[in-house]
Amino acid sequence: MICIFTDSESNKNTFVSIFIKKCLSFETCLVCYEVYNEVMNKEAKSNQTLLSKDNSAALHGVAILMMIYHHLFITGNTWYNDKPWSLFDFFDAFALGQAETFQLTFAWFCKICVAIFAFTSGYAMYVQFKKKYGEDAGFRSMYSYCLKRLWSFYKKFLLCFLFFITYDYLAGNQNGFDYSLGNYLLNLLGIRATFNSTWWYILIYYYMILISPIVYSLLNRFKFKHYLIIAAAFLISFVVAFASGHLIDYIKFLSRTVQQYQIIYLIIFMEGMFCGRYPILEMVSSKMNRLTSLAALVVVFVARALLIRAPSDSFFDIIFIAPLIVCFVKLLNLSDKIKTFFRYFGKYSSYMWYTHAYFYSYLFFDLVFRCDLSLLVYLQVVLYSLASSIVFTLLENWISNRFKTSKENR
Repeated sequence: MICIFTDSESNKNTFVSIFIKKCLSFETCLVCYEVYNEVMNKEAKSNQTLLSKDNSAALHGVAILMMIYHHLFITGNTWYNDKPWSLFDFFDAFALGQAETFQLTFAWFCKICVAIFAFTSGYAMYVQFKKKYGEDAGFRSMYSYCLKRLWSFYKKFLLCFLFFITYDYLAGNQNGFDYSLGNYLLNLLGIRATFNSTWWYILIYYYMILISPIVYSLLNRFKFKHYLIIAAAFLISFVVAFASGHLIDYIKFLSRTVQQYQIIYLIIFMEGMFCGRYPILEMVSSKMNRLTSLAALVVVFVARALLIRAPSDSFFDIIFIAPLIVCFVKLLNLSDKIKTFFRYFGKYSSYMWYTHAYFYSYLFFDLVFRCDLSLLVYLQVVLYSLASSIVFTLLENWISNRFKTSKENR
């Protein structure tokens, strides 16, 4: 599995040490104390949420566009025999971390799109539970809602699965998939992703939804100070590791553990639920303006680029996702037109996720890669994915209306 540091990376290790020391500094602790006081004062006093339905949709639009770019250029332009020309070629001098080009730097950063989906899902689950059932919700009612949520999620996947897998099978199994009954059923249920590697997140999403009632119950049972004690104990472990000279090894261990067992996005999902419980995002957002939001976004981009060691490395997203969410929302709200633009893509983000890989990897490779300009390749995949998503949405609505009409006529 991913090992984010190597012994030869002394400069990178120095950066990590500085980063950790800054996180453990007196100033940081003072800020945390101020956050604690303000959260305790503001808790339950405001019904406004930073991640409203419109803001979440816009974030999903940003995330799906990042996802497509990440998957297309995760290893540069290796999908083409002669490297296409990229606009990012002009900025290769600004390549950061392990990435050799700025295009790779940006593509690797776009991996954080998965964390955006996980965080916003957690936030939304907490808000919905509280809205529907209050803080004393029973597990039966919450799991009833979870099943409805899972079906809403799964039926979109099912439509795409049946269409594309049937198409591939009738076209002669061009990708050499294993269509044995067991493997087919596991892929059909979203438990396995051997028919489309970008569907790996489906199983993780199942886990998120299934643990959400338990997390919700715990969040309402314990006070904010209890979580600060847990956070303090965790920070002390970093201090001990740093003092003993094993800080990098400790981070290696944590990174391997949370990524090997796919815990990383469950943690980020719970972060989202935590921020739904306490007005931390709203409080931080109220203290930021256009300039500070842009500056913070640049800091997150640079820090993450320097810390990660592979395209799929997402360990530090645990730290960066919350400030990234705040920055994106603040900047998106500066312009109604820009926000509406991303909301439109967010509306179709689920289907775009399910379908986009087929336009550059599985079925329509030759259609997309006729162009030598990587920007046009990207735009083609985005537009084809969007068009197919609109069609699938219309099909889903038609099927739902037919079932509804049939049920009413009984």
